[in-house]
Amino acid sequence: MSGLRSTARRSAPSGARASALLGVVAAVTLAATACSADAEDAGPPQDAASVSELQSQSAEAGEPQDDAGQDASGPHGSSQDDDAAEESPAPESEELLTEPEIAEILLTASELPFTPDSHSTLTGLDFFEDQLGAAADVYTESFGEGECASAMDRINADLVGESPELGVVQEYQHELADRTESLYVWMLGLQEPPNSGAVWDRVTEACTAEPLQGETDSVNFEAFENHDFRGLELNMEVHDGESMVEVLGFSASVDYGRHLLMVSAANMDAETFDAIVERQADKLATFDHQVTD
Repeated sequence: MSGLRSTARRSAPSGARASALLGVVAAVTLAATACSADAEDAGPPQDAASVSELQSQSAEAGEPQDDAGQDASGPHGSSQDDDAAEESPAPESEELLTEPEIAEILLTASELPFTPDSHSTLTGLDFFEDQLGAAADVYTESFGEGECASAMDRINADLVGESPELGVVQEYQHELADRTESLYVWMLGLQEPPNSGAVWDRVTEACTAEPLQGETDSVNFEAFENHDFRGLELNMEVHDGESMVEVLGFSASVDYGRHLLMVSAANMDAETFDAIVERQADKLATFDHQVTD
């Protein structure tokens, strides 16, 4: 990844301005101070024990954790499967994972490079359909009808697609002296294999040449790449009514069969986000190795 920066940043504004702008970046929808109320609207938050509950539900239903591996190792792969495998660390099988399997893939609190102060688990589609599924007009309202603003307003709807199947979201908050770091790690199952790289290509081409500049606010964009994850880094200067506030945001995804795995953060320094993406990539590779043995 390019453009690593120091962690010296002020807190995000208390109003909706920075939250709205960050929210259109591939799932930092519940950013900064808006996260708690929106998470409750999306469904009752669950603590870390919900992961083990999901796994026990799978076992009780007679769904062994390596079912996906049995399918993937079978002789029935298609040419489409082979093409997908060349583009991303995707399983040969295009069967959807179960929610417990997804929870097994996503980073847990103990696997993060910091100790979170709060953690919620959301399952189902409420978060994706209600918070991410529709195109927004946040950027065009703020910066006018340009190619970059339009691409940013479409990014969530393009990634989620029209018919998501199931998903799991892990939300973490980390309180620091000068800011609150927000982290979202989620996986969404889709009807068809995603192609998130094409979405990032379109946004990167439209936005990285020059920053968005409004009357008071500005957003600079940089492409993000780490392992097979691709996405965006946003450096925003937002007026909160009293002063200018600098906010750093990240979103990066990887395609995995019929699934999209996303890591997004707000108010987090680049080194910490890099470390999280690397740990998530390693954990996904471990899971993929287990199910294909």
